[in-house]
Amino acid sequence: MAGPDMDVVDLIKKIQDTYPTGLPVDGWYLLTASSLVACGRPEAIADLYQHLVTQEAFATSAQRKVLSRKLRDLLMKEWTLTGIPLVITAVAALAKVEKDEDADWSGNMATARLDEATEQRGTAFLQQLYKQNLEPIFSTWGCHRTDFESLERMVIYGLFLSDHTVLSPVETEIVVLSAIMCQGLRGPTIWHLRGLRRLGISEVDVDGVQRAVELVASWLGRDVKGWPTVKDVADAIHDQ
Repeated sequence: MAGPDMDVVDLIKKIQDTYPTGLPVDGWYLLTASSLVACGRPEAIADLYQHLVTQEAFATSAQRKVLSRKLRDLLMKEWTLTGIPLVITAVAALAKVEKDEDADWSGNMATARLDEATEQRGTAFLQQLYKQNLEPIFSTWGCHRTDFESLERMVIYGLFLSDHTVLSPVETEIVVLSAIMCQGLRGPTIWHLRGLRRLGISEVDVDGVQRAVELVASWLGRDVKGWPTVKDVADAIHDQ
């Protein structure tokens, strides 16, 4: 676990060094950013960005624009999981350290539409992650189900989490899992540990994601003892 005397840059380096090699190459900094925001240190995304732009992978302005776009998409997704105040704090911190020539200015929310196609896309991703577990979850919502099921299908998943034009499905689910896990929510954490497995990620690599998230949470003083693990969902991955 991360030691109490470790600074944020040391933490970032440790996560990068221990991140599973079988996962998307950008996943390590996405889960780091998501975890920092969810654990209440949204301003630390600036430290992460400044560390990233010193690396060869982001040596050119074009590469830094891609980074800018990915971090924005992460934050656009994460507000549905942690709430807007944490996320806009991270947005302001990120914008402060980005140079204008390296920032991506091609935001696409102005053209987003709440329509049937959006709902169908959201429903398809929900079904991919939850399979037979989705209906039992919806059934616990009582008289509130109609509104909140529509919110999930149309907005949270439809507009945001199922939009994979920037972050891939696996990258998105890494963001979702880390944001939820850092809040100590047992049920939703299990759902998304299982979701990563259902996207084809091995048990070993999902365990590596969890350990990286726990590094951030422990560094920020969270007690991770008793958090769910991928072992808790190992028998329910391939059910239809």
